[in-house]
Amino acid sequence: MTTPAAVPQPHHEALHQLTAQAVNETTASWEQLVAAQQVLVRALSTAQRRRLRTGAVPPPVRAALREFTAATARFDSAAGVLAERWAAVDLPRCYRLGAEEAMRRAVLTPTQVRPIFTWHDSHQRVLATVTAAFYPVLVRRFTEVVRRAQAFARAVTAAARSSQPAAPAELAAQHSLGTVTYANDAAHPATSWARAAFTAQSVTAANAGALTATTADLDAIWVQVTDGPECGWTSHPELDRAHNTIRSAEEAAVYPIAHPGCLRMFIPRPDLNTATVEEGQPI
Repeated sequence: MTTPAAVPQPHHEALHQLTAQAVNETTASWEQLVAAQQVLVRALSTAQRRRLRTGAVPPPVRAALREFTAATARFDSAAGVLAERWAAVDLPRCYRLGAEEAMRRAVLTPTQVRPIFTWHDSHQRVLATVTAAFYPVLVRRFTEVVRRAQAFARAVTAAARSSQPAAPAELAAQHSLGTVTYANDAAHPATSWARAAFTAQSVTAANAGALTATTADLDAIWVQVTDGPECGWTSHPELDRAHNTIRSAEEAAVYPIAHPGCLRMFIPRPDLNTATVEEGQPI
């Protein structure tokens, strides 16, 4: 069985740059919001120590609340712009990078001509599906941050007016803005969430492009998988290792990545269309 020679993978660097830009922008906006929350916590703590409770919100707390509300609005706006740009500009770039890399590395039959990427109907349909799946994930997460920030502002206002207020640190812990809680109730730093989310989306989009190029542009039914040497096929710890195995394009579409941070790539193998190949066969 022919094995493609090792070649540079410039598209990995391009994907990394797109992902890093999105992560950095998200983190910067998020950190500004968290910083404004900390200022508000300190203002409320000072007011409580000085017993500035008159039934109204003390002026220093009002000022910090105004800045926190403005910071929340800035985060909401910046996150919305980022999510829209990611879906409309960056994801299509990731998708195209994956498709072009697949076409470049494909192992062709002797009679095949290496195709050039164009946005034909198949690519447009798949990209639309990918975008429709990923854009709402970002919007939901950013919306949840804004809602949590607004709930924190209301809680601070109530505490500033109360004769028996909750401790500011407790309020901040109850309305944490610097972490993201996953489905298993584990809390992760916002930067970690952003890195995992954008990396998974960029690599999945690139691999969707690669697989569409495989079937629609190269008429191939098999792909060669490149991955981390210890990465399993369906999840990282699985014993069915992915690297340097042959998988059907159909199966590969089910598992474009195995975990956040996965570096999986697919090399089209139209040269194997008429060969006897088994799913998961090693090279």
